[in-house]
Amino acid sequence: MCNTKVETALAKGKLPATGQKDLSHVVREEFILSVPPNILDYPTSTDMVVPEGSKVSLHCEATGSPAPNITWRREDGQDITLSNGQKVQSIDGPNFNISKVTRVHMGFYLCIAINGVPPSVSKRIMLTVQFPPMISVQNQLVGAHEGQQLTLECHSEAYPKSI
Repeated sequence: MCNTKVETALAKGKLPATGQKDLSHVVREEFILSVPPNILDYPTSTDMVVPEGSKVSLHCEATGSPAPNITWRREDGQDITLSNGQKVQSIDGPNFNISKVTRVHMGFYLCIAINGVPPSVSKRIMLTVQFPPMISVQNQLVGAHEGQQLTLECHSEAYPKSI
């Protein structure tokens, strides 16, 4: 068999093998190759910085034989909040879409490729969500006598951090 046929057969995940028992009978067998998953750098998404309220689409593509299944998870183990408010542990499929990203979506996500052939592989993608400062005051109503000194506390949250 020539190298071109072997490479073509390998690319299809099947490698034909032939042998002769005698001159009048040819034996043909087919072997199925198992190839562990490999996540492609392109077109798989990379780290993203997006403004709050925008649409986010993360994509993960992998090769292997059999074809790998893709699962998305948060690296910190927290649930993923979907656009409808539902919380899930993982999302199956190569595409992970958030129609209106919020600050709760910020964090590291893992694209995991599994096809039953060890090892499974993953790629870490950081989603950074920019949002304007939000001021909160814990005690909004505080009483004091005239001339009494008081301390009012407020907290701000923003990304990038406010000055």
